[in-house]
Amino acid sequence: MLPLEYIVIAIILLAIFFIISSFARRKIYKEIDRLEEWKIDILNRPVTEEIAKVKGLKMQGQTEEKFEKWRAEWDEIVTVILPNLEEQLMDTEEAAEKYRFKKAKSYLDETENRLNAIEERIKQILSEINELVSSEEQNRKDIVEVSELYRETRQRMLSHNRSLGNALPKLETELNELKEKLQLYEQSTEEGNYIQAREVLVEVHDRLEKAKEKIQLIPDILMQLQNHLPSQIKELKDGSDVMRKDGYVLDHLMLNEQLEEMENQIKTWLARTEETDIDEIKEEVDRTFEKIDEVYDLLEKEVSSRQFVTEESEEMELRLVKTESDLNHLKEETNVVQLSYRIEQQELKTLQKLEKKFEDLTKRYEVVSDAIQGDQQAYTSLAETVSELKEALDKLQQESQDYKLKLQELRKDELNAIESIKDLKVKLFEAKRMIRLYNLPGIPEDQLEGFEHAEEKIIELSERLSDTPLDMSEINEVLSDALSTVTASYEKTKELVEQALLAERLIQYGNRYRSRYRTIDEMLRQAETLFRNYQYSEALELAGEAIEKVEPGALKEMEFKVEEVVNT
Repeated sequence: MLPLEYIVIAIILLAIFFIISSFARRKIYKEIDRLEEWKIDILNRPVTEEIAKVKGLKMQGQTEEKFEKWRAEWDEIVTVILPNLEEQLMDTEEAAEKYRFKKAKSYLDETENRLNAIEERIKQILSEINELVSSEEQNRKDIVEVSELYRETRQRMLSHNRSLGNALPKLETELNELKEKLQLYEQSTEEGNYIQAREVLVEVHDRLEKAKEKIQLIPDILMQLQNHLPSQIKELKDGSDVMRKDGYVLDHLMLNEQLEEMENQIKTWLARTEETDIDEIKEEVDRTFEKIDEVYDLLEKEVSSRQFVTEESEEMELRLVKTESDLNHLKEETNVVQLSYRIEQQELKTLQKLEKKFEDLTKRYEVVSDAIQGDQQAYTSLAETVSELKEALDKLQQESQDYKLKLQELRKDELNAIESIKDLKVKLFEAKRMIRLYNLPGIPEDQLEGFEHAEEKIIELSERLSDTPLDMSEINEVLSDALSTVTASYEKTKELVEQALLAERLIQYGNRYRSRYRTIDEMLRQAETLFRNYQYSEALELAGEAIEKVEPGALKEMEFKVEEVVNT
């Protein structure tokens, strides 16, 4: 006997097999039911009723042929293909019952594919039926419109026969062909060939629309080709001849070649109108008119360029004369300035460059002037050159002005330094006058040294201004030093005077308290001693301290009054 373990395992495996098989079989049965419903749905489709709609048409020719074909195909689907699919579904179910799942899956796929093919065929049949029926309906509506369009087009052609020129025979042939096409339409309809009739009717409609458009356009095109274009070409010829006699150079425009080509094109287009090839001709004629407008624009540009060149060249000649004079003055001024100032080598090179640019500009202007006088070049080209020369001359004049300003700046610095010496001397004099004005007992030693130092800086600045050539960078440096020294001396003098005046007034003001306060008397005596020894700051500090002891706030009030006196 087999061991119990093997028996258990076998039972488990068998159970798993039956479970999986059950799921697989259930899935296949579900698919069989779905395909069966699909088959029944197809069988119940109203295809027969749709095919029967065709019976309302003339059952002959194309209609009869298609009717028989659709009915035969549907009969085959109903009586042969669908029953075969029913048997295939039964074979699928049988395979599933025998656990032949792979084969059952294969049957299912094949059945679904065949049902899809039936669906596509039914869709095609219904589409063809709809096309046939709708073609017949649309034809009955459109034939009225197309017949009216044909009548209008022929009537328009006959009423405009003279203005159609050589295109008339071609248009007559076209309409005769379309008349035959309409007869073919009637014949196809009578024979039940509605789709063919539809194709003919659409073709006739499109060709009539084009013929109608041609009949409308050809008279205008012929008018342009026979009158307007030749007239404008002649005007261009005459106008350009007059301009040449007046000295204009027009070779670059190649007018003769362009106008000759236009005349040849007109002949070609007139011949092509016989074939009623209007759309392309119209586009080409429109482009030719645009080209003529462009030529007129170019001629007008030549006229305006001539006016511009004439006016600007005369002005430029005057400006060149003035610029030459300005450069000569600059050169002379540079030589004069060099006697008194040290000019950087780079600045001298700038003047040389300006002279070289002027020489080049003069030569270029002479070339332009010769071309103008000799009628050797188109004015549009000369205008570009004159514009460039004008721009270059503007730049040269600006650079000359910049150089001139630099020379003036050197002299300006010198004059400023000379004027500053006067101001410094006045300021130093004012400082000394303040001391004399307020009758100070004397001047401290450091203040005297400040005066001497300020005077030395003024003397040094004067000496630098007498150098030849002047070094303005060094002069400006000495000037800056002198300004700061004199200013510092003046401010220190003012402060000294304020301290002395305030100390003196405080001592005088404190006399009223000496008899009553021994300490105050002692402090004021010491302050007086300091004052007489020119120690005004120390005297002010001691006297202020004494007064504040007996009369707080008096020092602040007196400071304000002294500042007002000194600053007025």
